Amino acid sequence: MKSKFPITFFFLTALFFSGTVGAENPELRRSFRGIANQFVYDVGRRTIKIKLDIPVNHWTVNCHRDRAIIWGQDLSQARIGAPPVTKVYIIDLKRGKPINHYTGTRGPYEAAFSRDQKTAIVDDDVVDLATGKLVDVIDEMKLDVETCPSFPGKQSN
Repeated sequence: MKSKFPITFFFLTALFFSGTVGAENPELRRSFRGIANQFVYDVGRRTIKIKLDIPVNHWTVNCHRDRAIIWGQDLSQARIGAPPVTKVYIIDLKRGKPINHYTGTRGPYEAAFSRDQKTAIVDDDVVDLATGKLVDVIDEMKLDVETCPSFPGKQSN
């Protein structure tokens, strides 16, 4: 009788060392929420928790459910008499990890994703979704934003 060890080992390796957390079907990524300093969502029957160094105040998730923009006040930089410092995170929901973050001293109050999924606008900041870096600051720009039916946790309340 042949050993089943190689087959079992292959499946266990594929299960534990895959580089994504539900990349196959974006519909499986659902129920997005902020809990204290974590951004949490479900993938199938699993719950993914992304720990951040800020309390999660607000977020928005794109229609493809593969990127999220999350922001909150950075309490570690709070100073008496100084404006609050806010951190904005760009999250890769396929991998369950932050891509990048940046800080600011105002807002943000809203975020939207472009229809082509290459950029997002966070208040007046334009962010490259591939790198998570700021690429421009705008005063007035018409961004062709994505539209889709709402889903649980698409935006914070």
